[in-house]
Amino acid sequence: MNEVTKRTNFFSRGQSQLLAFTLCSGCLFVLLLLIGWVVKSLGIFLDHFATVLWPLAIASILAILLRPLVRKIEEGVGLSRRYSIISLYLIVLSVVFLILWGVGGEVVRQSRDLMGSSVDWPERIEARVRQSVSPETWSVVSEKFGQFKRDWKESLQALGTQNPELTQKSAQALQDAWSGIRSFFSYFACLAIAPIYLFYFLDSRRDHLADLAGQLSFFGANTRKDLVYLIRQFKDILEAFFRGQLLIGAMMGIGYAIGFSLSGLKFGIALGIFFGILNIVPFLGSIIGCLTALLVAYLQPGGILESGEWSVLWGCGITFLVVQILESYWLSPKVMGDRTGLHPVVIIASVFFWGSAFGGVLGMILGIPLTAFLIVLWRLLRQKYLPASNSVS
Repeated sequence: MNEVTKRTNFFSRGQSQLLAFTLCSGCLFVLLLLIGWVVKSLGIFLDHFATVLWPLAIASILAILLRPLVRKIEEGVGLSRRYSIISLYLIVLSVVFLILWGVGGEVVRQSRDLMGSSVDWPERIEARVRQSVSPETWSVVSEKFGQFKRDWKESLQALGTQNPELTQKSAQALQDAWSGIRSFFSYFACLAIAPIYLFYFLDSRRDHLADLAGQLSFFGANTRKDLVYLIRQFKDILEAFFRGQLLIGAMMGIGYAIGFSLSGLKFGIALGIFFGILNIVPFLGSIIGCLTALLVAYLQPGGILESGEWSVLWGCGITFLVVQILESYWLSPKVMGDRTGLHPVVIIASVFFWGSAFGGVLGMILGIPLTAFLIVLWRLLRQKYLPASNSVS
């Protein structure tokens, strides 16, 4: 009897552990490959249908942000839902008109002057570098710098008499121009429909998340509850993130514009507002703004290159320091709190990862909410479906 019931061990304890480790590593590798394929496929899908998805994404995010305002107008003034939405549209358009009336012309003028003055920046940088380095060093980098100058001019100069091949390739040029016009109007039409989507999203009184549980009846009760919980968490993260980042970006843009203008930066208002908009993606406006302000302060008319005075750069540096301190220690804690719970290193890495995965701006904008959602998902899985074994056998 003992011979029959005796367990036969084909592997030693060490061999069993090695085999289990190998199988787990292989499964993990396959899982990572599958996740990578899904992310890449999703990025291709988003890129291919960008003109369709962008208006829906913009309208959905704005609906999440503006729904409380519509509710306040509806309850405070006593208007119907649709008249409340129309009133909100009128208020937003009035505010935008006043902003454009106040600073729009100056922003356009500064942007035009910046584009005009930046045409000869490569030549000015080249002259300064050639004075500062030895001929041997310059011979090493001259070819790359020449390519940089050509790329810079091609990106700034419009097609016209400056393109000697235009007359020889007029048919191709007209075809490319027509393709560009069609692409522009396609994007414009898709973005113009976003307010219409937004109107219907705001007008809907249904709680789609509450209805979602009934649509997932093919799942078990616990799984259905977890899915609804995760979707609600993602909605809350999106709402907190975009509402907070829009407010933070606007206030940082105003701070940059005032500081740059007081520092003597020629294009301070336009650059400050632009960097504030970029700060919708955390750290992006600050990183690009710091490098751009250094370049503009050095090469602007009457700047450091011509006058040798570093006061403009010091003023821009103090502006960045003050705005960043206010953002880190006052704006973000007040507006955002700890809603995402992400470390700054994780924020930066997630911005670049999702930007690469989804092919551009949309991924960078959604990077923080997606990463925070994945962390919430992992915590739920670890707590309910992957509990640590407390028993020792």
